[in-house]
Amino acid sequence: MPIQVKHGFSAKTRLHFFLLFLFGSLLLSGCGSSTSAETKAPAAAPPPATVIVEAAKFKDVTEERTFTGRVEAVDTVQIRARVQGYLKKKSFVEGGEVKKGQVLFEIERDSFEITVRQAEASLASAKAALTLAQQTFNRNNKLVKQRTLAQASLDDAQSALLQAQANVQVREAELSSAKLNLGYTRITAPMNGLVGRTTYSVGNLVGPDSNALVTLVSQDPMYVSFPVPQWLMTEIRKTGRKTDGVYVSLELPDGSTYAHKGTIKFTNVQGNSTTDSVTVRASIPNPERLLIDQQLVQVSVIRKQPERKLVVSQAALLLDQQGTYVLAVDAEDKVVIKRITTGEQQGSLIVIDSGLEEGDKVIISGHQKAKPGGKVSPQMAEDQSGAVPTTDNIKSTKE
Repeated sequence: MPIQVKHGFSAKTRLHFFLLFLFGSLLLSGCGSSTSAETKAPAAAPPPATVIVEAAKFKDVTEERTFTGRVEAVDTVQIRARVQGYLKKKSFVEGGEVKKGQVLFEIERDSFEITVRQAEASLASAKAALTLAQQTFNRNNKLVKQRTLAQASLDDAQSALLQAQANVQVREAELSSAKLNLGYTRITAPMNGLVGRTTYSVGNLVGPDSNALVTLVSQDPMYVSFPVPQWLMTEIRKTGRKTDGVYVSLELPDGSTYAHKGTIKFTNVQGNSTTDSVTVRASIPNPERLLIDQQLVQVSVIRKQPERKLVVSQAALLLDQQGTYVLAVDAEDKVVIKRITTGEQQGSLIVIDSGLEEGDKVIISGHQKAKPGGKVSPQMAEDQSGAVPTTDNIKSTKE
């Protein structure tokens, strides 16, 4: 009899599979709960941001103020003819330098020499008349004393004598005037300097009513005039500073520094209402003739003796609606805001008039990572190489 094979599992076998499935589900469920618990655990706090700090320190500071100035000749003279005549000669090169007493122009002298000779002849005649008048007076005076001549004759002789004396004085004055006019035919330089372009050529008729023949400009020393704001002048007066405590340095139009230093000689007694400034004038040597009249230059007024002042890098400065401030790091590495008052600029440094003390650490790089009240990891700006690190190269080093 054939045996029938039945398909499927027995009830006992199915129960065994069910128990295995239930155990596996419980095991997987436990694993899933553990993973979820680990995911929901709080993350660790990030480390403080790294910033570069610098300590405020005292430094010998040479105070300097820069202005725009203009070079001016100490003396500018317009050479004019003092007598009328025709120009005979010009004895200089236009634009060249001349010396005091050097002949610049000559006017024809013939007519003036004739006038001198005439004046000399008139003076000689007047002296002869004076001699005669003197002799007549002496003779009449003697006769009057002898009572052989009337007093009236002596009076007439005395009057003639006085007239002769006066006539001599007139003729002497005429001769002096004639000689003076003859001297004016030679026009000389009243000082050392440079001459400009001549207005008249040889052969032109010139005289006292003519325009200037040429302009003569002195060269050494020169003046430099520059406007100083009223507020700065007030500040200087309040501090009692004197002009002998500073010197003047110039930057030429080509950007080079002028080799010679100047001194302040004059401060205008009136302010300029248009620019709200006061004009200050300095005197400066010009032996090489590099400075010319009306030249535009940069003027630096520098204190002779440096002062010790508190300074920080300009990179530390920040600005908002309340003014200038810095982010400082205290002893607990917390960021604090410090409002400051700044002074003059010294290269990459800035003078701090108030708001900081020596040794205060201010952030000069990494401001965007620092929040007031938050902690940071400060690193001093000076490393062993002497370079100033930044937060960028710190990051790349750690990476």
